[in-house]
Amino acid sequence: MRLGAVLKSKVLLTVCVLAAGLGMAGVAGADELFKATLTGDQEVPPVVTDTSGKAFFSLNKDETAIDFQLHVSDGVRITQSHIHCAPAGVNGPIIIFLGGLHAAGLDIDGKWVSNATITNTSIINTACGATLAAIAQQMRNGNTYANVHSVAHPGGVIRGQIAPAGD
Repeated sequence: MRLGAVLKSKVLLTVCVLAAGLGMAGVAGADELFKATLTGDQEVPPVVTDTSGKAFFSLNKDETAIDFQLHVSDGVRITQSHIHCAPAGVNGPIIIFLGGLHAAGLDIDGKWVSNATITNTSIINTACGATLAAIAQQMRNGNTYANVHSVAHPGGVIRGQIAPAGD
């Protein structure tokens, strides 16, 4: 009986190790997620506003495409949104358009842009890199931010640093 119990334990342990290994393989192949919480106080200079937002970015495992969603709440006369290249507290150049160029501005409340994809051809300025792989590294390093512009605040009404979603 004792030998049977030891054998069952070894088989159970082997199954558990294999299952854990397969589970980790699935995680390794998953998309990498980034997020930004956008507020007026992160703008440079800070903006007093009721507008707020969230941006979510999902980088594919080949680092060739980023699916994103941008949600803006209480957005009044929103004109456009971008990813910029700069660390927190510093204004930087636009590197990728997320949406907009509405001269008159739109009143946005809730989901604004969703199911949109960024590729290497979306990069309009190579200040953070010429590929999404390079820009993704800058996102990991805290050197990119998303912001939303409005008619009242053409330089930006809300802003948030892009960071890995686990941070």
